[in-house]
Amino acid sequence: MSYCEGFLHAENRNLTGCSTPSLLFAFNATEALTKDAGNTTSLSSLGWPSSITDDLRTFGATSQSMGVFYCIGIGLAGLVVLERLWFVIAKGPRQTVVEASSLMLSFTMLSIPSIIATVIALQFVNLINRHGEESGVTARYGHQFLGMTWAAAGLLLVGGMVSLLTVMVDRNRSAAYEPVAEPKTVAADSDSVGSNEKGD
Repeated sequence: MSYCEGFLHAENRNLTGCSTPSLLFAFNATEALTKDAGNTTSLSSLGWPSSITDDLRTFGATSQSMGVFYCIGIGLAGLVVLERLWFVIAKGPRQTVVEASSLMLSFTMLSIPSIIATVIALQFVNLINRHGEESGVTARYGHQFLGMTWAAAGLLLVGGMVSLLTVMVDRNRSAAYEPVAEPKTVAADSDSVGSNEKGD
């Protein structure tokens, strides 16, 4: 959602500031570096590889699409929580089809940016390091972010499966305990039939 800047000494990081967070964030290296340089020099004079600028520009649209998918997934998960609270207060059913569907859709929406983030971590970082090797530009991906995004997707998958199984079990139980109407039968009165025969 933002980028931060500072100084890196061995394993210690000293951050001096971060940009304003945005849901549709895309890192613009040209803007960030020229701002730090006081807008008085070009990136080529700083030794910044133009190939990395092109890589980051290509990655920008992908980064913004990740934000859209995250917003949709989190919104759906939030709606499920509100719906469950309402059913708890109103003493409604344990689970509904809408809840199960929303959870599975939310899992899908969070899985897409998680896959994109994984591809970026494994491929895009290597691309930046290869293009910036001669200029001393390096990139590393965050293990914590990947763990967090896949943990969220996994929990939504488990919640969706449990919700779906609960709906199916409840429907089977209601079908098993549904009263079955007995068929109506007409029984002949043998005594009355016999007396009629004798009378004739």
